[in-house]
Formats: sequence, structure tokens, C-alpha cells
Amino acid sequence: MDALTDVVQLLRPRTVLMGSMAAYGDWGVQVPVQAGPMLYFVTAGQCWFDAGGSEPIPVRAGDFVLSARPEADSFRSRPGQKTVLSDDEFKARHLVDGEVRIGDDSQGDATRILGGVILCDPTNADLLSEMMPRLIHVSAAEGIGKRLGTLLSLIRDETNHPGPGSDLILSRLIEVLLIETLRREAAALPHPGLLRGLTDPQLAKALAEIHANVCRDWTIAELAQNAGMSRSAFAARFTEAVGLAPVEYLLRWRMAIAKDALRHGRGSLEDIAEKIGYRSASAFSTAFSRRVGCPPSLFARGSLGPQSNASPRNAQITAR
Repeated sequence: MDALTDVVQLLRPRTVLMGSMAAYGDWGVQVPVQAGPMLYFVTAGQCWFDAGGSEPIPVRAGDFVLSARPEADSFRSRPGQKTVLSDDEFKARHLVDGEVRIGDDSQGDATRILGGVILCDPTNADLLSEMMPRLIHVSAAEGIGKRLGTLLSLIRDETNHPGPGSDLILSRLIEVLLIETLRREAAALPHPGLLRGLTDPQLAKALAEIHANVCRDWTIAELAQNAGMSRSAFAARFTEAVGLAPVEYLLRWRMAIAKDALRHGRGSLEDIAEKIGYRSASAFSTAFSRRVGCPPSLFARGSLGPQSNASPRNAQITAR
């Protein structure tokens, strides 16, 4: 299993609440603040999108947008168009056959947009926000656009027509969607992080070793040898690309695994300590307390229970 798959699976993307909108003529809507990243897929027409005051970008039928930190995402028929912050009353007034419709349908063809919120396990949600740029826009002209469109169609169908095993199916579809999107972005990311590290074949080998053998007491010399580099060159390139020194990355990933295990009640302190490379529960507890800020037992008591304390706010494209 590679590092990116490890991280995405730890995040447990588990729910997508889909909504659809058809807009005619001159219009503008703003999406509410959400509990997780928002995804949008333009199925017909064209419009302009901006992520909370950023430079508007044109989006067309077949385009996909992933907004990592949606705070004031908006869609407009043209730049500068006034937006409406919709609420439940707005939705009730404009909902027709399961689709929110706005504007005058006599003014040409509709622009149609699907939208939804991705809810991840909050225990390590910071891992996703650190990997993702503020905005990802995939044009339909790119080969991956068709693949993402297929995935979104499957997600929408499963959401609208749930059956036995729907939770698992949705989780897997969202995992694939995230991985497809993130690996497409990796080479273009300007800031350090796991994705940038994975674009370097030599660093990717070291990251794969860390994730495959997290319990091993890796040294920089050993990781450098696996990467086919000198110790000093490896340490410098890893730190520059990933944003953390190799050993610091290992320790952080250990803590992410430990938090996940504690949150979901998987094993005793001794089991967790052994799994991530500590010789005793006491040594693990000391390291965890130093890095996380509280003892493992307190973290477990505070985290066990509901999967998330944040609820999506009207994931329809009509904003709240």
C-alpha cells in the first residue's frame, strides 16, 4: 500500500450529500460554509466560480471543481453578478422535482451543477487540508475529467438510491475520487507536502518504506540507501519537498495511526505501541503526550463517540 492510499483510508471519507441546481438567465448563488471539502460538477452550460473572493474562473459542462476549504464559494452567470445566500426557505421555494431551479427558464438553456460535501473522520482531517490546494479545477478537456464525471455519476446514483452496503460503496467511491484528484495535482503543487514528495521517484521509495514498516526505527542513512541517495542529499531533498525531516515525518505518521486507533477503540495501549514501533506502552504514552498534548487515555475518552461533531449545512448547490 502506498502513502497516499494510507492517508486517504485513514481519513475515512464516508458521506457525500449531493444536490443539483438548474439556473437560467442572470443569476448568482453562494454556497454555505461546510464541514468538509466541497465538490462540484458542471453537467450543462457554463458559468463563473470563485472560492471565497478569489479570482473568478470560467467553468463549463464536464468541468469538476474541488474546494478544500469552502467558506464563501459562489457561482455566477457572469463576473460581478450579485449572489443570493440561500436558506431552507429559498430551497423550498425553488425546489422542483428534486432540483433547485432559479432564474427565468425562457432565457435560454440552463446551466446545471451537481454539488456535495465530503465528510472525513475528524481525527486526522488536518492531513487532507495540508495536502490539498485551496482549489482544484479539472477541465472536461483533460482525460481525467471523464473519469471524475463517471465517479460523480456513480456517487450521485448511490446517494439517491441507497441499498445494502451503500455506506461502504460510497466510502470507496470517494476514496477513488480523492486519489484521482490529488495525484493529478501533485506535480503542480507549489508548497511542500506529501504529494510533492510522492512526485519524486526516489523520495517516493523512502515514503513507501516508512508506510510499509512504520514500526521500524528508521535512520536517515537507511532511508537514503533505499532511495539511492547520499544521506545529506536525501535529508535535504526530503525536507524541502515534504516540509518535514524524514524522522519527523515518521513520528507524525505514527501519531496519526495512534490517534485513529484510540478514537476507534482498536487495541490496548500495548497493542498500539507495538504496532507503531514503541517498546512499551509507557514509552508510547510519553511520546504521545508530548506530541499531541494529552495522554492517550484522555484522548480516547474525548474522541470516542460520534464520528464528527460537525454537520453539513444544506449541501445543495443553493447555499444557506
